[in-house]
Amino acid sequence: MDGHRLSRGLGLFSIGLGAAELAVPARVAALVGIAPVRGARPVLRALGAREIVSGAGLLAGGPRRALPFWMRVAGDAVDVGLLLWAARAPRTRRARVIAAVAALAGIAALDIYAARRAAP
Repeated sequence: MDGHRLSRGLGLFSIGLGAAELAVPARVAALVGIAPVRGARPVLRALGAREIVSGAGLLAGGPRRALPFWMRVAGDAVDVGLLLWAARAPRTRRARVIAAVAALAGIAALDIYAARRAAP
């Protein structure tokens, strides 16, 4: 895949996901199967802001700068950890959480691929 298309696609995806986490955090949580947890909305909004910053970094830096990709990899690891932590709640829909973790693993693989490709 062309590096410019990959960085642009990941950047736009990041901005879109971040906007959703900022605007409708409860719906995003429900979509990935997280039960309503006290204090989850501010956390999701913070994750949304991080996604937007990461996406902007990818769009600004293009495929030649590895740092924005590695920032996304770190964010993916945080997201997986938070999802697994949230999965312990009694009303969590574990099948959806597992699907979200699997999707994150795929995205993280793309991020790692792009970061290694961009590294000098």
